[in-house]
Amino acid sequence: MVAILNPDILSDVRLSIDEYLSADFPEGYRYELVGGVVMMSPIPDPSHDLVVVALNAQFVLYNARQPGVIAHISQRFAVVIPSRGTAREPDLGLYSPEESPGRSGRTWRNATPMLVVEVISPGQENRDYDDKRRDYWDAGVGEYWIADPQRKTLTVLTRQRAEWAEQVFAAGATYQPALLPGLDVVVDELFKV
Repeated sequence: MVAILNPDILSDVRLSIDEYLSADFPEGYRYELVGGVVMMSPIPDPSHDLVVVALNAQFVLYNARQPGVIAHISQRFAVVIPSRGTAREPDLGLYSPEESPGRSGRTWRNATPMLVVEVISPGQENRDYDDKRRDYWDAGVGEYWIADPQRKTLTVLTRQRAEWAEQVFAAGATYQPALLPGLDVVVDELFKV
């Protein structure tokens, strides 16, 4: 296991995906591996966390009402893109029964979520809207949701044959995902702060 105690040296450290997934990093930050380099960002503020909690609660309640659609809900996981030496750590992820980590020896390295959610933090807009869009496509993710507390929008990217189909839901809108039949995501409910 790699242990890095000084976050100031992270930009000089190159890790493999396996080293990253087993590494011990300093607390107080969030980490991702991008092109073999560990990227660090501050822990999100409470308003960011409230959006994550609101969505997680909806997913948990949905799972209780519709067993068998979601096999695993996680806030601590990695989406691995081996061809890029990249491991992204979204805010939320849902796994289908076929892709669930822990089943049939699946790990974060070889399980692909059906849905990932990123909540935008100030200063991270390009990373979440652009960089991660490409990474989650390459990883095979089925849907990518971008919740933006500043704009109060939910951007939904749904996998099509050759690219994402994009829909933006603003205040007053409700999104009904085909992946999760019977779920109504009310945009106004996500950004009650």
